[in-house]
Amino acid sequence: MTNEYKLYGLTSNPFREVSAEAIENVGLLHVSQKIDGEFACLVGEVSEGGRAVVAYAGELGIGKTERLRWLEEVARKSGIFHIFLSVEQDYFFNIKRIFESGLKQINENAGFMGRLRSPGYVKEIKISLKQKKEPIELGILASVMLKEKAPSYILLDNIDCGDKNFLDFLVSLVNNLKAGSLLCFTCNKEIFKGIREANPSFIERINKQYILDGLADKEAELLVAKRLAVSRSAQNMDPTFPFTREFIYSMNSQVSGNPRALLKGMDDALSKACITGVPLIAKSLG
Repeated sequence: MTNEYKLYGLTSNPFREVSAEAIENVGLLHVSQKIDGEFACLVGEVSEGGRAVVAYAGELGIGKTERLRWLEEVARKSGIFHIFLSVEQDYFFNIKRIFESGLKQINENAGFMGRLRSPGYVKEIKISLKQKKEPIELGILASVMLKEKAPSYILLDNIDCGDKNFLDFLVSLVNNLKAGSLLCFTCNKEIFKGIREANPSFIERINKQYILDGLADKEAELLVAKRLAVSRSAQNMDPTFPFTREFIYSMNSQVSGNPRALLKGMDDALSKACITGVPLIAKSLG
């Protein structure tokens, strides 16, 4: 079977992976917006002994998970202690995964003698998990773990305030978060509104609250160009070829700047163009 994308100087369709969870090297494909520079400063402050609590809220596909994945990638490459959790409905399952992830990293970095003589807080965590201690106690223990391994990040994706136990854990963690620790969580706008109404004092403890907006046209153009570059086989081509900028801007307007919806639209347009063999994608192919 011939490669139908060769007509456009591509080895494959680069728009198929639209979910941040599936993308490797997410930092290379991320398009920075104004808030990202401010967030990067916060991350730098944490590494120098500051503390921060950050919330990202927005609709599905707007870039919340991608930002957590970017930070996870930064932590992994820099050897920074970090916990990333995609939050599920089962409260204790979430708690178990948070501490297991942390304890695994502690164990891997402890060395032989360190594993023989576990720190007191590690022993306390293991006992507390077995006894299924109250959310407030577990929140305090999580803050201690982060403090002992600072600089440290805990990244919680897609939290749901309908789970009172998890919210109690989260409030306790924030109340006890120490220097050198960063908590960053994401949720949709409705969940964030629910948290604000149920626990306004918790909201006041969040240092930065980002309600994510869609991409501007130039940002959408850059996103498309970055994706195309991944699969580009021919040199010296216009970065957005085979799409015209007008087509990208029109598509971005149709999806209200939603990155995931934009990528799906580009995927569909490129697939149809391959079938029809049009030399340039300048309008909808129906």
